[in-house]
Amino acid sequence: MAKTISGQVELNPGDKILISRSDRLGDLILALPFIESIAQRFPKCQIDVLASLYASPILENNKYINGIVRVLTEQLAVNKRYRKEIQRSIKMEEYKAVVVLYPERHVSRMYYKAGIPIRIGTAGRFHSVFFSHHLLHTRKANKKHECEYNLDFLQFFDDGPTVTKPTVYPSEKELANARRILSEFEVGEKFVVLHPGSGGSAEPWPLESFIELYEVLEKEGCEVIITGSEDEGKWIRRGAEAMGIKTKAITGETDLRTLAALLSLANVVVANSTGPLHLAVAVKTKVVGLYPGKKGMSPVRWGPLGTDDIVIQPQHTNCECPPNQCRCMKTISVEEVKNAIKSFYRGEKAGQKTA
Repeated sequence: MAKTISGQVELNPGDKILISRSDRLGDLILALPFIESIAQRFPKCQIDVLASLYASPILENNKYINGIVRVLTEQLAVNKRYRKEIQRSIKMEEYKAVVVLYPERHVSRMYYKAGIPIRIGTAGRFHSVFFSHHLLHTRKANKKHECEYNLDFLQFFDDGPTVTKPTVYPSEKELANARRILSEFEVGEKFVVLHPGSGGSAEPWPLESFIELYEVLEKEGCEVIITGSEDEGKWIRRGAEAMGIKTKAITGETDLRTLAALLSLANVVVANSTGPLHLAVAVKTKVVGLYPGKKGMSPVRWGPLGTDDIVIQPQHTNCECPPNQCRCMKTISVEEVKNAIKSFYRGEKAGQKTA
């Protein structure tokens, strides 16, 4: 069988490649361009992805991904027995190579112990010793997008197609389920989604501002829904009741796949810098992203990767507020966000967007 020489990596048709990204939802979505680039460059290899149990559903229905290794991320970090079980199952798969996009020490060591011959990760860490191939870059400077940092790993492989934007693929069944939920809440074809949760990944725009925005948009004739988890739903309802505003909140009603389908039907999604914002981009819906002025949370690294999406930041973009106590986000006005939304809402009709 002829061999394929891949930069510093040598692969054969039929070889199995594991791509590892075991952290948050948004991080996994921003790894999708790298995953699809590898799959397109090596169509005769098997491409598997290791991801957290929570985030892994976004990998489903993707023709470029052959298998999904789902892990309990917290257990992987603290439970040696669980880690050995995952290590054993990975070893049985006989992967030729693993690309570790999120190189935690226990994960990096696990791939070494599993005996994967080619282990690609970043240099400069103590546990970089567990890698056979080292990428010389640091993400701390936040000089480019997280997706671009992931694509840096392509230098170990032959030239070929390079995917630059993430895509999540809702199925027809999931789209039908999303339409059913919208119908039950009496939501029409044209609507705006507000997603006020942040999951602690970035400083958020205040809930009160989201609820005020909801009321303003409704008064101007836009149909609006609020999305979130079941716990976020309780928080949203308490906030809305305190302000005397009745909202249409679809919270705790969707799993991750159905949420993706629902977001794909929206005209525009407004969200903090969090996973659901990137999920909306990945299903080709326009977004208005609300980003703090802190360097580590900069849209340069974490901004939406769609076309013509809008990013709004506070007036003060050198924020030094304590974590979870950001006062700067309050300076983003409801009027500014409303105007950004209206520019999209007047555009293409939901369900008729082009890919």
